[in-house]
Amino acid sequence: MSTDGSIAEQVLEVARSAVAGAPNEQARERAQAVVDRLSGPLRVAIAGRVKAGKSTLLNALVGERLAPTDAGECTKVVSRYRRGSGYQVSAIMRDGRTEQLAFTRTGGSLDVQLGGLSERDVQLIDVLWPTTALETITLIDTPGLASINDENSRRTREFLEHQDDRPSDADAVIYLMRHAHRSDVAFLDAFMDRSVTSASPVNAVAVLSRADEIGAGRLDAMESSTKIAARYQADPQLRGLCAAVVPLAGLLAETGLTLREDEVAALRMLAATDADVLERMLLSAGQFCDTSASDLTVELRRSLIDRLGLFGVRLALAEIRAGNGTTAATLGPILVRHSGLTVLRQLISQHFMPRARVLQARSGLVALRSLARSLEAVVPVLAADIDRRLEHLESSTVQFAQVRAAHLLACGAASVAAGEVADLERLFNGSPSPTSLGLAPSTPAQQVQVAALSAIARWRTQASDPLADPTTVEVYDIATRVVEQVFGSAMPG
Repeated sequence: MSTDGSIAEQVLEVARSAVAGAPNEQARERAQAVVDRLSGPLRVAIAGRVKAGKSTLLNALVGERLAPTDAGECTKVVSRYRRGSGYQVSAIMRDGRTEQLAFTRTGGSLDVQLGGLSERDVQLIDVLWPTTALETITLIDTPGLASINDENSRRTREFLEHQDDRPSDADAVIYLMRHAHRSDVAFLDAFMDRSVTSASPVNAVAVLSRADEIGAGRLDAMESSTKIAARYQADPQLRGLCAAVVPLAGLLAETGLTLREDEVAALRMLAATDADVLERMLLSAGQFCDTSASDLTVELRRSLIDRLGLFGVRLALAEIRAGNGTTAATLGPILVRHSGLTVLRQLISQHFMPRARVLQARSGLVALRSLARSLEAVVPVLAADIDRRLEHLESSTVQFAQVRAAHLLACGAASVAAGEVADLERLFNGSPSPTSLGLAPSTPAQQVQVAALSAIARWRTQASDPLADPTTVEVYDIATRVVEQVFGSAMPG
């Protein structure tokens, strides 16, 4: 098997061979599931403790209110949101059946009823929605961990955690936490797949959720939460389990993207209130919603608190009074910018999407290895062939190691010189090619070889430094392997 192409394409080739050689329908379905997974968008799960704001974040990432945020029966089941040509909601049962579900939109969110189906028998709810936000990424909403109903937590762990006999059903995870509890660390540790060569936490990011509630929702709440997130990210234990920690005011992000003109009109009316009166109103949610606090109806004020939170109301009023945002079109983007959603989107774009195919390949490789184990007693020849091909892929590719090295470099775990960072980042992003060395794709092979030999000598020298720590040596060794592949691809024939 050639190792020149994408590792994902090579794993896909093995999966298709497994489909063709499957001895029974069950094995064929498992192999076809790997093919479908590698042929589709990256699967990103949103997980966290109860009331962490998972559904709110999903809505913010989609750009519209879809996922129900109340405690309905469907929030107790894993829900998958992917792009479709139309609107459709289905229940995928544990026995493999698919049942169509009726749904309505209440207050913007989907109201899905299981009808006569038992939530215990539903593996996941599959939502197809025609939105470009789901074109390159499939989002998965999971029941809260550490819930009173342990069955809900079990569903999430069963779906996401790596088991001996199967991989996680997500390629990457966004984990929401209010504080870094031991249970949060334990979940991130369980999500990390250590069965693939050079496993890396680059497929997990942590979000300090409901960050606007820090400091009682003061206007500087997001600044305070940013400092807290930075401290968490500097913690060696968390740094080894996730690529980054970022703060997020999910409710503010969701509302900023779906802000209505009638809501801004109510905010403008409040902004015209006497400054001393308004200051007293904003001391707490209770005082803001007090019957006699304002001429604006209590119902409208409660709606604003539900949609924005106290921090969001304070921020919106400050921006309106400053003349920065007086319509939904101008105020909405300001709220989104302050929410931290832009930073999270950039993190997804920079950490997940460039490595999407490698992350998918890791998931597919683990699934195929599990399939091979189950086929050993039935068709040992096919099982041995799958194992042999996967072993060859793991030993011959450097792409899994690149992902790990990129994380070690980005989080500062490797002690490399400042002048080396840019060169190493270039080596660890994308498949090994002349561009990995800073050369044009059309550079003649002989020039590529000369540059590669020079780079190999450079990184081998660095890796042999007796004073370098093991993590730094690992990064230099991976850099050497990448350049060796570049050199090999430039060889004639």
